[in-house]
Amino acid sequence: GPQKGAARGREGPPVSVVAMQELQAELKQAKEKWAKEIELSKAEKGAPGYPFPVSCTRYVPRPESAAAWDFDELPVRLVVQDADVSAGAVSVEVAPYFPGELPSKIEKAVEAEWKRLLAKKKKPEGQLWMVDAIFVWIETKFGELLRLMPEYVDCYVGCDDMGASMRRYTLVGPAPVEEEEEEEEIDEEEQARRAEEYLERERARLEAEIEEKFRNDEEKRRLALAGIALDGEKARQLSKKELAELNKSRKERSGHRWRKTASKTHKPTKEEEDKNKKDKKK
Repeated sequence: GPQKGAARGREGPPVSVVAMQELQAELKQAKEKWAKEIELSKAEKGAPGYPFPVSCTRYVPRPESAAAWDFDELPVRLVVQDADVSAGAVSVEVAPYFPGELPSKIEKAVEAEWKRLLAKKKKPEGQLWMVDAIFVWIETKFGELLRLMPEYVDCYVGCDDMGASMRRYTLVGPAPVEEEEEEEEIDEEEQARRAEEYLERERARLEAEIEEKFRNDEEKRRLALAGIALDGEKARQLSKKELAELNKSRKERSGHRWRKTASKTHKPTKEEEDKNKKDKKK
């Protein structure tokens, strides 16, 4: 009909184009308002439905009202699957570091509130997707969301920021429920086989390392006995004269000299000349 004509030359109907622009504006606004607390992502280019799903994660910081809780933040991800607001194709994800069923309980609570906000007939200017409103709601409900599984809540006497005694709250319960990966199921036999393979590889690697080290040590020992250092110089003991010569040439080359040695302008004494002649005859 007429809508198709109006949409010609654009991607999708105008309604979704406007909704997409609104979403971009709200996400930009969230990023400006909360900066490092916000992470944005979208589907990879070329994926079906690109740029959807679009997601916005906020690491919601603990507000003053929840100061007694041992959690500094509540990471919540808002996911928009489609540009059609009225379809309510949105979902919520919570990082699985809260115990047991709590993450999914928080997800459901936030999603229900977000959908309630999205369904409103009258919305504030520039709040078609209610991104700001839902993130503010999560912050104000921080403590309540953590209490959605009362059996996980535990309290103890701790300290506030000033060091005064106060009742503090934490969560105890089973490990978070991780979503099952859609990978091949690995039975116990296969796990045992893989573990054995890994151990075998490690054993072989360690043996090779030890063998290599032993070979190197043997080689070093052989060379040392032959009087050859690794850099190819003789490893035998040098005579005092040879050591002195070695030091002298090195120091003179670099323009330094030991305090105890005579300066270059000093003429050799008769004794030194005689000694030098004797040494040369050797």
